[in-house]
Amino acid sequence: MKTVGIIAEFNPFHNGHRYLIDKAKAITGADTAVIIMSGDFVQRGAPAVCDKYLRTRMALLSGADVVFELPVLYALGSAEQFASGAVRLLSSTLNIDFICFGSESGDIDLLYGFAVDTEDYSHTDEFRTCISSAIKKGLSYPAAFEAVIKEKYNTADSTLYSPNNLLGIEYCRALYRLKKSNLYSSLPKPITIKREGSSYHDEMISEYPSATSVRNVLQNNDISVLKDCLPESAFKILNDNNKKTLPVSADDFSDMLYMRLNSASDEMIRSIPDIHNDLKNKLINCRGKQITVSELISGLKCKAFTYSAISRAVFKLLLSPLYTQAYRFINESNENPPYLRTLGFKKDASELLRSLRYSETCNIITKPANGNMGNPSYQLDIYAANIYSQVCSNKYKTGFTDELKTGPVIVS
Repeated sequence: MKTVGIIAEFNPFHNGHRYLIDKAKAITGADTAVIIMSGDFVQRGAPAVCDKYLRTRMALLSGADVVFELPVLYALGSAEQFASGAVRLLSSTLNIDFICFGSESGDIDLLYGFAVDTEDYSHTDEFRTCISSAIKKGLSYPAAFEAVIKEKYNTADSTLYSPNNLLGIEYCRALYRLKKSNLYSSLPKPITIKREGSSYHDEMISEYPSATSVRNVLQNNDISVLKDCLPESAFKILNDNNKKTLPVSADDFSDMLYMRLNSASDEMIRSIPDIHNDLKNKLINCRGKQITVSELISGLKCKAFTYSAISRAVFKLLLSPLYTQAYRFINESNENPPYLRTLGFKKDASELLRSLRYSETCNIITKPANGNMGNPSYQLDIYAANIYSQVCSNKYKTGFTDELKTGPVIVS
């Protein structure tokens, strides 16, 4: 039996995601598609438009066989952290034959070769000097990285820097780092599929839309216009839950963030890892302003920081001090074996899950109450899910759902 792994957010699930799963199985000959998916908060620094269990059900009804949760620590990280965490977790099962991702390029040799070159170069003194110089000129780290790499490899006109290509390169870099570490006896083979339909940020609705365009419709328009660009089962789930548990937006967390920002000490804010010190100071200076999350992010936007970097900083603040504790724990302990929380599975895939429970290289958690609450990263996952549930409960007047009492989605 062959298994393909896919790293995703499915925020929300649409025809392009179903195409990726179907194509991944077809070109690899895999019987099973294992997904590792961001939970209730996603990499662009925002809450998911609908909860992780609805998105899991959509995926399972459209070709996925098992869905694991990507811990919040990685889901809210930079592209490198997001990719490194997801690739390591999939690799730790020793049961994933391929990791497949969509890209604008569709050329795995190009992306993997570029990943190897840039990973090796990123550890040189020359690279560090060039990056430092670019940042001093006012560029954000991602912009500085891109500028330095373009200069080094003379790729100014390349499509390598489009969103899905860049993320694919990070997946390949993560695999290359694992290969050099000799941490696992075998690693998945990277495969890429050329992206079909709308571009990453395209706001037009089409047969293969961007997730951005689907979210915009959910937030602002008649959901019926999505009927032809979502799998039938996914459309039904969204339609049945529309204005009942979804959509969720960043601004729904404004009151909670206001309380956190105004109650947190300077020391606590400055201790949050992976946020630039200048940005931390800007956050501290925003105390006392009763504004929405989107207004706060827009007010902090400047040339030195991308919108996503600011958004991630805001939600890291919301989830601190647990976020800080989890970050330090993972970086100091290297957490071995890592845990994989099961969000859902098809009954036919239960045999795979049973076999993984006896693995020495990963810790499979099926019932959330059985997870290790002594692990700050797992504590953070539960805390984040409960915050998300609380916001949904307040917005739509539904009952609060305790994450520790929520079992996985199971479909026939």
